[in-house]
Amino acid sequence: MVTDEERKDAIDRFVEEAVQIFPSLEPEVEAAVDRMHKIMNYLDRTTERTVKVFGLNTGEFKVLLKLREAPDQSMTAGALADRLDLSSSAMTNRIDRLEEDGLVLRERGTEDRRSVLVRITPEGEDVLGQAVEHQGKQEATLLSVLTSEEQRELNALLRAMVLEIEDRGELSWFHPAEPAQSEA
Repeated sequence: MVTDEERKDAIDRFVEEAVQIFPSLEPEVEAAVDRMHKIMNYLDRTTERTVKVFGLNTGEFKVLLKLREAPDQSMTAGALADRLDLSSSAMTNRIDRLEEDGLVLRERGTEDRRSVLVRITPEGEDVLGQAVEHQGKQEATLLSVLTSEEQRELNALLRAMVLEIEDRGELSWFHPAEPAQSEA
């Protein structure tokens, strides 16, 4: 019987061919990076399917997540656009749709009446909670092929890579060190 370590996946086959064409490639590096891409693509697709069940698209889901994480569960549209690396028009479209569905509402800022805050509604919190729970189960299923110890090892290795990227200042937009301000 062939063990998982002895089996070759599509990436093994790709890398074998790629190093023939590009001999300077490091096979282990190329394989690891390609596997990370493949896993992220898989997770993106499962997230799309999950949130669709709850009447959302991935972009709207991310808006709700950012609002839920924010102080007072509200942010300006500009701050949301910055955190999600979107144009103001793309953010406006997402907020309009979420507001139509009763998942967010717009409020005038209390300190600056010119400022408009976007706030997640109780219905938005409920939909988000259900979607996160469902997606969490999907992710747990994927990782269930690893033992608890292997999951800890994987996390330690990935953490080392993320810390290297963060130390370069290249992921500050994704998970900033300081909580996002609700005022922009």
